Amino acid sequence: MSILDANGLTIDTLPEIVTQLEDGNKLIYGNDIIIDSNSPDGQLINLYAQSKRDVLELLNQVYSGFSLNNAIGTVLDERVSLLSIQRQGATFTQQQVQITVSGALTLQGLDSFANDLNGIGYTVADNTGTQFILLDTVNIAVAGTYNLTFRAKDLGSITTISNTVTNPITTVIGVTAINNPTGVLVVGLNGELDSILRVRAKQSPANKSTGYINGLEGSLRNVAGVTDVKVFENFTTLPDIYGTPAHTIWAICEGGANTDIANTIYTNKNGGCGLRGTVIVDILQDNGSVFTAKFDRPQSVSLWIRFEIKQTVIGQGFDQVAIKQYLVDNLKFTIGQSAETATVTTLTQEAINATGGGGVPLNVEISNDGLSYVDFLATSTPDKKWILDSLRIDIVLL
Repeated sequence: MSILDANGLTIDTLPEIVTQLEDGNKLIYGNDIIIDSNSPDGQLINLYAQSKRDVLELLNQVYSGFSLNNAIGTVLDERVSLLSIQRQGATFTQQQVQITVSGALTLQGLDSFANDLNGIGYTVADNTGTQFILLDTVNIAVAGTYNLTFRAKDLGSITTISNTVTNPITTVIGVTAINNPTGVLVVGLNGELDSILRVRAKQSPANKSTGYINGLEGSLRNVAGVTDVKVFENFTTLPDIYGTPAHTIWAICEGGANTDIANTIYTNKNGGCGLRGTVIVDILQDNGSVFTAKFDRPQSVSLWIRFEIKQTVIGQGFDQVAIKQYLVDNLKFTIGQSAETATVTTLTQEAINATGGGGVPLNVEISNDGLSYVDFLATSTPDKKWILDSLRIDIVLL
């Protein structure tokens, strides 16, 4: 019997419902009633049982929707709104591009045109014509090659192939070479996924915190355009194993404008602590002095995946392109998160089921070079982030 108690909602299984209906009919018509599955009464009982099961499953879905872990779609939107959180819209794909210059120059980023809707920053494109715009203005003092973060011109999921972003759209005298040695840094979304929204909602209690590291991280997560944040603090008197100086905060932010992030650090950081980072923004304080905010951007690390698919339904075909794209869309890593095959295996099974089913994944392995495959990979430093591309997914059909 279905029941709602302190342990939650428990609903009857389909066989249990069938048994209940069979027993009820026997009480009415006698034990000699013919209720075999191929008899008219047996078929009617199964129809009633399935109808009840459908109603119970709907009830269970409504009940589960009150939990952040189980709510989906618009129901999840309603739940997170109680925490003053809204689902983020579509996001832009980000791409690191190496710009080689022959001397001092300035490349204008999107931040230079914050109040000019018709303005656009320094722009490059790949071989297919997909354009990427420099996120933040950079003043280059000497000749050399610099890794800069660009944002796709259009919203949504965009992938690139290494060494294809080589074409200038904006002509700047002094820029001698353009290239992207790696794939995209962050794959954009057509809208915030339920899984990402759940994580952000669970982290929201830190948003109101002040004076400690969780408060700073929570505030940085609310900066417009920021998609991921990690904040580390070395409160000891010696540098830590990652080179963070004593009594220093190391913030790593993905997305968002440099100035917005810098102002959030200025407003929320602990007093008396230092800051670490290669992105440096000076903020003029009310007393005329300058506060220098420092933070870093995550560094993308390519992840390779290979696995076999064992056919469980005779004659079943598999759409490998769709399976790979499902993995790219759903296997997302946070800054510093390790990669392991348990999660990959689960998502791979979901990908197979979502594209027709009839198979199971076997021998799932991951790699950081496409040569040596293992079951677990940690990032070498906390500022690294695993990035997946369909070109680095290898599928073998058994």
